[in-house]
Amino acid sequence: MNKSFASFVRRYMKLLLILMTLILVSCSHHGRSTPEKTNVEITKNLTANSWGDIYFSAQPSNSDFKELQKEGFKTIINLRGKVEGDYKESRERKIVKKLGMNYYNVPFYKNDKMTDEYVEQVTSKVMKHRQEGKLLIHCSSGNRVALWLGAHFKKDHDFSNKRSLELAKKLGLTNLGVQKKLEAYLNK
Repeated sequence: MNKSFASFVRRYMKLLLILMTLILVSCSHHGRSTPEKTNVEITKNLTANSWGDIYFSAQPSNSDFKELQKEGFKTIINLRGKVEGDYKESRERKIVKKLGMNYYNVPFYKNDKMTDEYVEQVTSKVMKHRQEGKLLIHCSSGNRVALWLGAHFKKDHDFSNKRSLELAKKLGLTNLGVQKKLEAYLNK
């Protein structure tokens, strides 16, 4: 065997070994764990579901925001309307901003339909701040958050309709009417 051919074979084998190692490591990582967690206690009085460092919950209390800031939360995204019953978004905005956290209100109202544009509005805020620290997306019960999440999995991650709906249910979708909105979006 000549030297150049032997050298080529050694380089090829090294490259093949590296590629096989990368594939094995990648596969074992995906099989080991899932990024979603349910019923995570993020303050004394608030539990949430999460996907990595992005958390989804019902309405935090005013005192929860201070605890969230201490726990490393950097961004709050609120999907509630500016006024819902006795809830006033302006109070929450002031509290969160005073604590030095990023704050966004992207309301989703009862009669709204889920659209690609709405998914993008929320997703763009998540993408802008996700590297800064923990991020919380909330509404009054967590259902609108799960609705957005299921639509986001379908639109931006190309999950199947079934997987998107399963994850939305696992991460907070409990309201049948909201589930029908997600199903309509997934089946469009």
